[in-house]
Amino acid sequence: MADIALDCRTRTETGRHVKHLRREGLVPAILYGHQVEPVSLATDQRSLERIWLRAGRTHLVDLSVDGGRPKKVIIRALQLNPRTNRAQHADFFVVNLKEKLTADVPVILVGESPAVEETKIGQLQQTLMSIKVECLPSDLPSQISVDVSGLTELEQSISMSDVALPHGVSLLHDTDEQIVKIVPPRVQAAEEPTEAEAAAAQPEEPAAE
Repeated sequence: MADIALDCRTRTETGRHVKHLRREGLVPAILYGHQVEPVSLATDQRSLERIWLRAGRTHLVDLSVDGGRPKKVIIRALQLNPRTNRAQHADFFVVNLKEKLTADVPVILVGESPAVEETKIGQLQQTLMSIKVECLPSDLPSQISVDVSGLTELEQSISMSDVALPHGVSLLHDTDEQIVKIVPPRVQAAEEPTEAEAAAAQPEEPAAE
């Protein structure tokens, strides 16, 4: 992936005053991390949301503050407005390229399970959506792909020990922890009939002579 860059400016607005920033299309943020005192920032909302879609929490971003020299950061957190789904606040973490860091990397299931698509004896149950790893920032993977095409039987599963991690990436989980499993298909409970439907289903009594 090509380098990803984002411009920010320092901000003095805090507390309730950040609402004014958001009305101007800016997102309040904070910068912290390796050899950096926490700094309050503001950045363009649309630019941040575009970069979030590309970088997520795992890709390095070149962050410039007030036009200064870019710092290598990762987006540790992005808060979204639950009503509009727009960015509300961001945390930028400055990394040391020579020091390992820990991160949660998303798990993506790839392939098709014969137990689900062919014999249809079960369905996939993914119990882990992300995996915590440790590595140098430059080795941080954007995702961990888990191939489910070998799942052919009910109760068959894939655990941490079955996942091949990229070079330089260490797992911070119990190797016996399950990621995905074939479970019996859910059986939908029959809906209780309404009183009107129950009455309509009763046989009519013969008329009295």
